[in-house]
Amino acid sequence: MTKKIVVAGMHRTGHHPIAVWLLHQQKNIYDFSINTIASWLFKVQTDNGISILANNPLKRGPEEHTDKLKFDDIIADISPNRLILTHEQEKISQVALSCAHSSAVSGSNIKPEIVIVLRDFKNWLASCVKMSQRDNKPIEQIVNDTKVENYIDHFKYVNNKETPTHHILYNQWVTDINYRAEICDKLGLKFTDAAINQLSIFGGGSSFDGMKHIKTAWEMDVNTRYKTMEYDQTYQTLLQKYKHVLDISNEVFGKQI
Repeated sequence: MTKKIVVAGMHRTGHHPIAVWLLHQQKNIYDFSINTIASWLFKVQTDNGISILANNPLKRGPEEHTDKLKFDDIIADISPNRLILTHEQEKISQVALSCAHSSAVSGSNIKPEIVIVLRDFKNWLASCVKMSQRDNKPIEQIVNDTKVENYIDHFKYVNNKETPTHHILYNQWVTDINYRAEICDKLGLKFTDAAINQLSIFGGGSSFDGMKHIKTAWEMDVNTRYKTMEYDQTYQTLLQKYKHVLDISNEVFGKQI
């Protein structure tokens, strides 16, 4: 029986490493075990069968791989034991709508678990600004009113028991092994903590460290990134512009951030 998990997040929220980690939380997997099928499609194989991780398979547009159009057929052919996919940069209602139009995700009696990954606003903003500098892209492409609205939307469902979604706080996931075990328990996974120290294979690595910590992600101090940007004018300008978002973030992560 296929276990389906949709991991929603924004750029730089940490949803990619969490998706990779979730894929590895199963019996007899104790280390990073991904094999590449395509640049957006990966597998882990055990005695229980094949598990699939698909990166943004339901996104469409000129920047997306055209073979994503075949996603439903590919999954039908593979018939994986577990399917995990990411979906980023959109409101949760749009994530749900995209899933509803996919036979691989919603075309059976097994409904997907929606996991929303949140990161505190200061560290998210700092990583976005740093990414724009790293990739030499205008900051307006990465942080703008639409992106911030989507970021806020991901907070709307926290503690809403009527909405069938799960939230993972990236800050806590990084530091707390008991929290990670609780996540597995809630999602019905086998906690092994495999791949916890694996740097994300997507997005060019860390905004600050690149691919330096490919196998030592624990060495990155990801929860204090904002401290290195305190004198960055772009960061400070955006922090002031969107200070109302910091209030929303602080309600979930605490004012010490």
